[in-house]
Amino acid sequence: MEDLISANTHLLNQAEQLLAVMADHDYADPVGNLYGSTLGQHLRHCLDHYSSFLNGLPDASIDYDHRERAESLECSTGCALEKIERLKAGLRNAKSFDVTTRVKVKMDCGGGDHEWHLSTLGRELQFLVSHTVHHFAMINGMCRQRGLPMEDGFGIAPSTLRHRQLANID
Repeated sequence: MEDLISANTHLLNQAEQLLAVMADHDYADPVGNLYGSTLGQHLRHCLDHYSSFLNGLPDASIDYDHRERAESLECSTGCALEKIERLKAGLRNAKSFDVTTRVKVKMDCGGGDHEWHLSTLGRELQFLVSHTVHHFAMINGMCRQRGLPMEDGFGIAPSTLRHRQLANID
């Protein structure tokens, strides 16, 4: 589980590095033809998933549909940086939870009771990596569309980076 926590912390570190050099207006303004979404909305969405994960640990019930959706995280790089620090601290403490978790999955496709499905902390940490990389890929494209410099590897899956490294692909 330590490797999974490290992978998630690495992604949050990448977000910190990006936010440290980004102006709030670049972070909060809609980008081109990407459905009117903003860099801040994508990052806030990722941070909300980390919060849902951490908030669910004490009761072993993680509900990714129950998210904070704080607008301040979408508009202020400073607020997002503060949130990332709290999330990284929470991830460091996550290794003390070694339980099977229930994950509430809602599809919002017709109402009714939504079932809890069994999962593990490791599986949910894997999900967070995959989900975050997916949104970071969109953030990368949005930044490039705006002409903002991007760190190599931002928004690229760890397995793809390893493959490229082993195959000497740039």
